[in-house]
Amino acid sequence: MWAGGALSARVLVLLRWMAAAGQGLTLLIVSGMGVEVPWAACGGAVLVTLVTNALLEWWLRQIGWQLKEGFFHLVVWDALTLTFLLHWTGGLQNPFALFYLVQLTLAAVALRASAVIGLGLLTTLACAWLWWKAVPLHMADGSHVPETLLTQGIFVALVLAGGFVLALLLALRRRSHRLQRERERLRAELDSRERFLSVAALATGFAHELSTPLGTIALAAEEMRAHPDAATAAVIAHETTRCQQVLQRLRELGQEATGLSAAPCAVSQVVETALNELPQAQRSRVQVSLRATGSLVACAGLREALLVLLRNALLASADADTVSLIVYEQAAQLRFMVEDRGAGFSPEMLRHWGEPFRTSRDPGIGMGLGLFFVRRLAASMHGSVEVANQPEGGARVTLLLPRHSPQAPAAS
Repeated sequence: MWAGGALSARVLVLLRWMAAAGQGLTLLIVSGMGVEVPWAACGGAVLVTLVTNALLEWWLRQIGWQLKEGFFHLVVWDALTLTFLLHWTGGLQNPFALFYLVQLTLAAVALRASAVIGLGLLTTLACAWLWWKAVPLHMADGSHVPETLLTQGIFVALVLAGGFVLALLLALRRRSHRLQRERERLRAELDSRERFLSVAALATGFAHELSTPLGTIALAAEEMRAHPDAATAAVIAHETTRCQQVLQRLRELGQEATGLSAAPCAVSQVVETALNELPQAQRSRVQVSLRATGSLVACAGLREALLVLLRNALLASADADTVSLIVYEQAAQLRFMVEDRGAGFSPEMLRHWGEPFRTSRDPGIGMGLGLFFVRRLAASMHGSVEVANQPEGGARVTLLLPRHSPQAPAAS
């Protein structure tokens, strides 16, 4: 019944064939029941409908059944044809005047709102015309149409009009359910792709982080081949420990992301752990204002997110400049605000921040995955991220996460 989200042209042609056949059959039946029928006018109207529909079907076959904007003109034509038939058969006294509602219902599901309003106004004018100018119904002998016959006509008109509207609504319901299932499938596919992209981004980021110590180990190993000494061995041991720490963090992050380590942590503990991951020279440049020391927050990935924000801010600032980390509560949320004294975000980055592999730094320094990871983390924890430039210069990134109940036990 539907083609490309609109009413199928084939169905429209079929409905017009059925309407013409129904009009002709109705005229024959009521004529047989003794009602006077002006065959010249009414038969001519039915014949015109048949001819125009045959031409319409031929034309639609030529253009591949792509009706597009012509549907409104057909509905207007059919409304005028119905008005003409009703004019000669009693006007609003005719029970089949109910089919105006059928036409409006059909238009409401297939046309724009402005077209439906226009058709409604046209129908109103047609009803006003029929009220004043329609030729009254009467029997072939000149007497009034019996009340029983009118009641029977109303019953038939209600059954036909109600059956059509019901069939149309059922078709709409099936289409709505089909579209809902399609939306759910696309949403699940999108979520799956985002999860895959998140994992790929994390894996790429940690691979990048491992490349430095592994490169150092490789150089130290080459050095030991030629000149074995304790200092070179100490470098290898240190860098190996560093690799193990990175891998351990990756394993912990995977557990947290899958809910295996979902217990809340004290904010002060998470902040301290993140700061301890920074080299001493960078840590000394971070000014911390912790105004939510007793608050609890989900552990999952928060340490890594804070490290991303702090490292980005430190890299964006001059070596002598400090970076601010401000943590405070606001309503039921915890806000982790990181401010730097750098050049701030470019307009392009403000439009596309959080997209993977998009960075304003040299590709050798940044991979464009940091803010993407932070955004995905916030979304998974029902939080959000705010990115802006400060009026006095520099960038400000705020991670907003829901605060856990103070009664929840902190993770050890």
